[in-house]
Amino acid sequence: MPSNIAKSSLKIFGARILGSGISFLAVIVFSRELGAGPLGVYYPFIALLGLLSILANFGLRTATEKRISEGDDVEVFLGSAIILKSALLFLVVLAVLPFRGYINQYIGEEAVALFILALLAKEMSELSLFVLRGELRTDETALVESVYPVCWLSIGIILYMNNFGVKSLIIAHICGLFIMGIIGWKKVSLSPQWPDVEHIKSILDYGKYSVISAVGGYFYSWLDVIILTLFVILNFGISRQDIGAYENAWRLTMITMFLSQSIATTIFPQFSQWDSEDTIEKVESVIPTVIFPALLPVIPGFVGILVLSEDILEILFGTEFTVAAAALIILAAEKILQSVHVVLGRSLQAINYPDLAAYATVVSICINLILNIILIWYLGIVGAAIATTVSFAANTLLHMRFLSRFIDIRFPISKISWSVISSIIMGVIIYQYKVSYNISNIVHLLAIVVVGGIIYTLLLLLYTPIRISFKKKIM
Repeated sequence: MPSNIAKSSLKIFGARILGSGISFLAVIVFSRELGAGPLGVYYPFIALLGLLSILANFGLRTATEKRISEGDDVEVFLGSAIILKSALLFLVVLAVLPFRGYINQYIGEEAVALFILALLAKEMSELSLFVLRGELRTDETALVESVYPVCWLSIGIILYMNNFGVKSLIIAHICGLFIMGIIGWKKVSLSPQWPDVEHIKSILDYGKYSVISAVGGYFYSWLDVIILTLFVILNFGISRQDIGAYENAWRLTMITMFLSQSIATTIFPQFSQWDSEDTIEKVESVIPTVIFPALLPVIPGFVGILVLSEDILEILFGTEFTVAAAALIILAAEKILQSVHVVLGRSLQAINYPDLAAYATVVSICINLILNIILIWYLGIVGAAIATTVSFAANTLLHMRFLSRFIDIRFPISKISWSVISSIIMGVIIYQYKVSYNISNIVHLLAIVVVGGIIYTLLLLLYTPIRISFKKKIM
């Protein structure tokens, strides 16, 4: 892995570990204080916000990052993006107002005004991050992103203590986004210039395909929650407590994705620049070196969750969340696929083939939608987890096939195999500990996770190629 990508990825990884650690602490606190039911209101709010955000964004963020990273007329492209973003936001807000009654029914609270504020805050803050990434300042965005969870936790606790209930989570979410956006825009070094038709068309040409990938990302993250919420409204055997438990399980598995997401965030602008310079062979040489570290946390993460799923949910969140234990295991397995996908997907978009990424996404969306409806009906939240996993397997395979048309994708099979073996040995040791001793509190749980991590790392380093690669990264 080139040193600039490695350093940026590690900086982002470190900042995201910190930020996500705080965010996950907030989830634990709010789960214990509010329970699964109120979280079953907050999570549908965020899911619906993501859906409207796709329309308000329409692929503009990724298109802006792409065009700015290419290095030509960057300030005109920034001005074009701001004009387009403002127009789309205005149209979406106008479209939302006539449906405020349905939105309140879906969320379960009177929250349309907060919903519009959240949409404005989300679009303002996230555009600043993509502009910074387009400037090849990806590592700086990680620090900006870490502001949000701090605000969500601190402001949320203050509001909860003042009897705001579930709205404390929503208001704190909005405040965190606004503060993150202010800091992000203060860091942007570009000054927007008035756009012209050519630059606007260039952004839209890229964004029309990028928006489909964004829809795919949304469907992957939130379609299950959307459909589960519809089942609640229609009284088809799903409760808001089920939604709260399921989404907590989802967020728990996302912890294993920090490194792969950090790598994917870093490689996009760099790969885009290499593509614009007609040096795509550099992309081909780097992909094998980033796939293995992307997989490093998710393989042992799945094995650990396989052994400890029910203990983790009960100790962290409470007994009512253990209904998601089986879903947690399935979602942890799915993260192995996602860690490969985020690298291949961002690579395909970076070398200017968003149309192929969009095609793969459309296929995945169709599979996801059909399977979610059928499997949730029969299996509840376990069905939602299975539907997500199957659809994302198809998405990953299609991205791999399309990217292989332009570059030779090589997987470091021997290193990955050793990671699997190390994880299995670690899992056996953890299981023996579990059956011999009672894991009854957070201290016991953290201790076994730390010991498991140490065992896995030591076993990894017994393999000479991995040990040599590790030494090169730290020296």
